[in-house]
Amino acid sequence: MKNNKGLRFPVFHVPHDGGVFPPELMESVYIPEDVFRRYHEKMRDTDIFRAVPKEYRGGDGCEVFRISRLLCDPERFIGPEEVMEKYGMGFCYEKAFDGTVIKNVTGEVRERTLRYYREHHERMDRICERHPRILLIDLHSYSDEIVPEDFLREGVRTPDLCIGADERYTPSGLMETVKRRFSEAGFTIAVNYPYCGCYIPNIVLSGRSICDCISIMLEFHKRTYCDDRGRSVPKRLGVIREIIRQVIVDCMDPG
Repeated sequence: MKNNKGLRFPVFHVPHDGGVFPPELMESVYIPEDVFRRYHEKMRDTDIFRAVPKEYRGGDGCEVFRISRLLCDPERFIGPEEVMEKYGMGFCYEKAFDGTVIKNVTGEVRERTLRYYREHHERMDRICERHPRILLIDLHSYSDEIVPEDFLREGVRTPDLCIGADERYTPSGLMETVKRRFSEAGFTIAVNYPYCGCYIPNIVLSGRSICDCISIMLEFHKRTYCDDRGRSVPKRLGVIREIIRQVIVDCMDPG
C-alpha cells in the first residue's frame, strides 16, 4: 500500500477476536476451563478479522489483539472513567456478560494483564508515528445476548450495523459514506446504539502526536454474518468485506 502525500492510510483495529490464552493469565480463572472457553466464544467478535480486506491485513494495515478479551480487553480505559467496570468487565474482566464471576483478579493479575494491554497500545501509537494521516476502522461484532440491559432502548430492535462515532474524530463525510454503502446493501443501521464511540490511539488522544487520525467503529450484529450456531459464514463475511473496501475507496481523497 502506498501512502501518497495527502492520502489517508487505512488502519484496522480488531481488539476482540483473539483466541490466545496465556498460562500466566489463565491462572486467575475461577471457573472450569471448558466453561470459561464457552463464555469466550460467546463474547469474542467471532472471525470479524475476516471482514478486513486482504490487502490491508499485513504490516501497519491491521492490528489484531491475539489474546482472549476475557483475559485482557485492550479497548477499555484503565481508570474510573471506564463505564464497563461497574459490570465487572473492565480491562481485566472479573465477570462474564451474565454476571458470573469468572476470574479471581488480584493486584498481581492486574499487573500481568497490564503488560499485554500496554504492549498493544504502544503498537498502535507507533503506527500513528509512522503515518501522518490515518483512517482508522475499529472493527467489532455483537449479539443481543451480551448487551447490558441498560444499553438497550425499550421497543427498539438492535441494528445490523452499529456505527460508533466520536464528534471530534468522526467526520460527517465518513459517517455518511458508511451509512450510504451499508444501507444500499440492505443493512439496518443505528449510530451509537447499542454501543457508542470509537477507538482513538492514546498518542492521538493525549495530543502527543501530530498524526491526523479520523476514526469510526463498525459493530456488526452476528446475525449479519453468522449462522444459527454462531459460526461465521464466509459468503456473508465476503459481502461485508467488499462494502468496507468500497468505503475505503470512497474515502481515499486528500480531504
